[in-house]
Order: sequence, then structure tokens, then C-alpha cells
Amino acid sequence: MITKWKADERRESRFVFIGKDIDKEFLRVGFEACLVTKELRFRPGDSVEANCGIWKQGTVIRLWDEGNAYRIQLADRRKTNVWAPIDIDAYIRA
Repeated sequence: MITKWKADERRESRFVFIGKDIDKEFLRVGFEACLVTKELRFRPGDSVEANCGIWKQGTVIRLWDEGNAYRIQLADRRKTNVWAPIDIDAYIRA
């Protein structure tokens, strides 16, 4: 059921994670990075490394693409495109 917020109702959303050995700091930093409060660190044309399970060289080609902070073209023969969903070193670095 979808309902609207009441005019005097405090708007609050909560996430609940259930599991063992959850990296709380990684989640906290990740969620805080979703807040768009500052400019992104990289610009289109910047050389970066993208975390694809292993770090791969690439170039930023778009900002805020499909809700992701960065679209990156990898420096492989296929020119594979990948996304960094948020602007933290866990996903993209110089």
C-alpha cells in the first residue's frame, strides 16, 4: 500500500541490514556519499581506475549517467563501459 506523507508528519526512511560481519563503516560511507552535497572529484576526460573486481584503467566519459556518479570507458580493446555509482575510492580512484 502506498500512502502520502501527512502535512505535519516527520519524514523518515530506514534501512535494515540483516547478516553477519557486515562492514558497517563501508555502508555508512557509501550512504553518505549518496548525498549530493559537493562537486564530483573527476571530470569527463580524466584518467581513473575503476573497481571491476580488480582495478582497471579507464576514462570518465559522463557524469550522473543513469543515476550513477560516473560512466567510465575502460582502456580495453572493447572500450567497455562501467559505472561508479557513488564518488568514493571503493569504486573509482585517480
